[in-house]
Amino acid sequence: MSGQYSRTTLILAMLSLLVCLLSVPFLQFPFTTVVKAIPTLFLISLTAKTEHSAIRNLLLAALGFSLVGDLVLTLPIDLALHLGILAFICAQCAYIILFLKNAEFSNKRLSIFLVMLMLMAISFYGLYSHLDDMKIPVMVYSCWLITMIFCALHVKQQTSIISLGAFLFLFSDLSFAINQFIFANDKFISILVMYLYYAAQFLFVIAVLEMKNFKETECALVEA
Repeated sequence: MSGQYSRTTLILAMLSLLVCLLSVPFLQFPFTTVVKAIPTLFLISLTAKTEHSAIRNLLLAALGFSLVGDLVLTLPIDLALHLGILAFICAQCAYIILFLKNAEFSNKRLSIFLVMLMLMAISFYGLYSHLDDMKIPVMVYSCWLITMIFCALHVKQQTSIISLGAFLFLFSDLSFAINQFIFANDKFISILVMYLYYAAQFLFVIAVLEMKNFKETECALVEA
């Protein structure tokens, strides 16, 4: 992630995040669609500059599906939430594959995962009566999300940063669900959701692009 272009892109992405946090809850369609795309587009631009195809392609897939999910959720259509969940499931799959390529499973991290699993179970129990016809989609998405968190906890490098990103992703989704199904889109909760979500994506991108051993392994395979 070296180079002036990367540093400039990262700064612009962070500034765009601040703009989103302040403006999106007060905007209407189609302006929300445009503004919400800016931070992820900057992250995609940052990722596209890496020369390592395995990292680049999986990370671009995760960010691309996340971008689709972001945009779909802003559309005034009945199936927006269903399609958004589907897009984010695809994003979680890309992250899972990416993290597994750099995974080293450890029993020491199992206790942390169990805490996260318990938190998700309690949250789902609390939300269950409010989900109506979204019970199955939310349950399916939750399974993919907790799998991503498990894989994130077991990466060999940048473990703390990626684990923090996974936790922020979880808390973002929990906040989104509470706001979507209980509080009917409270503007301040919406700001919290976006802050947690974009922060998680930033941490994932920064950490993955700094996985040196992962990159060296890939280079060795290519040279062979």
